[in-house]
Amino acid sequence: MNKNESLSVKIHGLTLDNVYFENLGPLEVNALVSAVEKQINKIAQEKQIVDTYKLLLHTALYFAAQAYVNSENSGSKKQDEKEQLDIVIDKLSSALNRLPLE
Repeated sequence: MNKNESLSVKIHGLTLDNVYFENLGPLEVNALVSAVEKQINKIAQEKQIVDTYKLLLHTALYFAAQAYVNSENSGSKKQDEKEQLDIVIDKLSSALNRLPLE
C-alpha cells in the first residue's frame, strides 16, 4: 500500500473505512490509531465513561487541545529564536562598525 491509498481502521470497536491522510502511509495511520485508542482507554478509566460517543468527543477534544498547545509553543519558540537572532545581528553590526576602514 502506498501513501495515497485509503485503508480501514478500527477504533474502540468502530470501523472507519476510507481513512486517508495526505503524506501519511499505513504505518503512520496505524500509529495514530494506536495513540487514539490508548487515549480513549485512559479517559474511560479516569472519567468512568462508558458511552462511546462521549469518549470519542473527549478524545477529540484532548487531541485538539494538544494541537493548540503545540501551535502556541511553536509560535513563542519562533519569537524567542527571532529575538536571539536580532541580538546576534546587532552585536555583529556593532563589531563591524568598529573595524578600521581601509
